[in-house]
Amino acid sequence: MKIPNSWTPPKYHFGQRVKQGEITGLEYHPPGTQRAYELGQGWSYTVLLDEYSDYVEIYKESQIELPTPESRKEILVNIGLYESRLAALKEQLEAEQWI
Repeated sequence: MKIPNSWTPPKYHFGQRVKQGEITGLEYHPPGTQRAYELGQGWSYTVLLDEYSDYVEIYKESQIELPTPESRKEILVNIGLYESRLAALKEQLEAEQWI
């Protein structure tokens, strides 16, 4: 995505994890537009609040917060769970001689 020179670059990027969830969309609201009137001038972000649902919310750039150290720990726990699940699935495939 190429951002016009007249726009300020976004502070956050697509796919980034923030305190509120995962950024799944970005939208720029130029001055004088209806969206700028509704949401404020500048960038807004669509954030997937829970990876197990399709519920999203739109946040202004000033409302976005970076993950806390506790969030990092939670992410590391989730990585461990997914690694365990992957290992179990690989074992199942090997047992059934599909690999």
